[in-house]
Amino acid sequence: MGMQIGSGSSSADPEVMIEMNMTPLIDVMLVLIIMLIITIPIQNHSVNLNMPTNTPSKPTEPPVVVNIDVDFDGTVLWNGAALASRAELESKLTEVASNPN
Repeated sequence: MGMQIGSGSSSADPEVMIEMNMTPLIDVMLVLIIMLIITIPIQNHSVNLNMPTNTPSKPTEPPVVVNIDVDFDGTVLWNGAALASRAELESKLTEVASNPN
């Protein structure tokens, strides 16, 4: 790839080199790659989103909590008050279920 040393024959004209010198080409390509790397802007891995702002709505009322207790003898307590029958329990349950709050 480099220099050709003449052969033993003594000719007046040296032979023409057919090979291309690659060293300057490689140097130029390395300089171009380094310049490209330096000039590329830094990439962020985040996406900037402009989210719409929402006006806070009025606070909702807390739901009605009902405690149903069943004693060992089968007595049903609705928030601490004893219920007379199963039908009364079902009517209170349907009443609470129909309430939208």
